[in-house]
Amino acid sequence: MRSALGAFMKSKFQDSETGLTEINLTSLIDVSLVLVVIFMVMTPMILQSTITVSTPNVNNAAAGEKQTELRAEVYLKSSGETLINGVAIAPKVMPDSLRALLQKTQKKLVVVSADEEVIHDRVVATLDAARQAGAKELSIVKRRRSGK
Repeated sequence: MRSALGAFMKSKFQDSETGLTEINLTSLIDVSLVLVVIFMVMTPMILQSTITVSTPNVNNAAAGEKQTELRAEVYLKSSGETLINGVAIAPKVMPDSLRALLQKTQKKLVVVSADEEVIHDRVVATLDAARQAGAKELSIVKRRRSGK
């Protein structure tokens, strides 16, 4: 009985003369191809959703104070109001208002500021709307508290 089982095992798992010579690569190739496809799909999405940030330096700040060109200043209040250059507007008409204002400017600069209580999602949505309205430069400004 042992010899029959031994012969069966020998014939099942290895050739009597050559041994185990083939490696099954099918699963390795399948996993590798799936990873390649995932990376190919995700790369454009990652590159497309980036926002470049440049920090201001002292020379640019001094030059910015002397500049008198018209620009779009969006202020998001914690009460839910949205102001463009000090005028309250409805959130639904903000892209159209920004587009009209940006057509009059050369730099296409939009400055966004918000109260501390405004949620991050609202600020990012405003930045996206400004970019879609034609803004070439976006700036985020921190406002001083009125009590200090």
